[in-house]
Amino acid sequence: MIFSVIKIFPLLIYAGILSIFYKSKTLEENYFKARQLSKKVLDWLGYNLKVNGVENIKDKTYLFLCNHQGTIDPAIIVAGCPKPISFISKKENEKIFVLGQWAKNIKTIHFDRETREGNISMIKTSLRYFKEGKSLLIFPEGTRSKKDEMNEFKKNSLQLAYLGKVDIIPVTLNNAYCLDVNSKCKTVSIDFNEVIKYEDYKDLPYDQLSEIVFNKIKSKIKTK
Repeated sequence: MIFSVIKIFPLLIYAGILSIFYKSKTLEENYFKARQLSKKVLDWLGYNLKVNGVENIKDKTYLFLCNHQGTIDPAIIVAGCPKPISFISKKENEKIFVLGQWAKNIKTIHFDRETREGNISMIKTSLRYFKEGKSLLIFPEGTRSKKDEMNEFKKNSLQLAYLGKVDIIPVTLNNAYCLDVNSKCKTVSIDFNEVIKYEDYKDLPYDQLSEIVFNKIKSKIKTK
């Protein structure tokens, strides 16, 4: 992994300089540039990206729920999704070299997940985003699995779906952990699964919806 970081270091410096100039631009402009940079990162690392299910993404507001496999997950998601997505992320990620500033540029919500105040602030900001027509992405597992198998969802990780009354798109990543485990695999993929409409889940118990989303994501994982 260290070698990979060294390999793309010139690109990171370039991206860091760009992030400063793009701070005042719109979400759409920032996201378009972030997509270009994410594709370059994957290309420089030697990864071939396969994207499936883009036709499921319409001009609507969504909560994307994605499995969390590895370090480059955000780059894969941004490179693969044509619709601007803002992430919900732990506050510590705000300080990551270069990536932290680009996360801010695409309106990532960084919050202190260890405090009640931090969680309340995140919920309020997320609901405001939904009202403004912005889509959000959450990693309900909360941490990287670094393998094909998924971790259990964190408690209340789907709460925003009910509160925001938005449709859900389950997202599946495959081989996104390759960089973390020094695997020779060079093909990564992202599947945007069929939409779960608010009208279809609003009366479901939380645990049932969580199980449905978990299984939809898991169903597209290509275990070896």
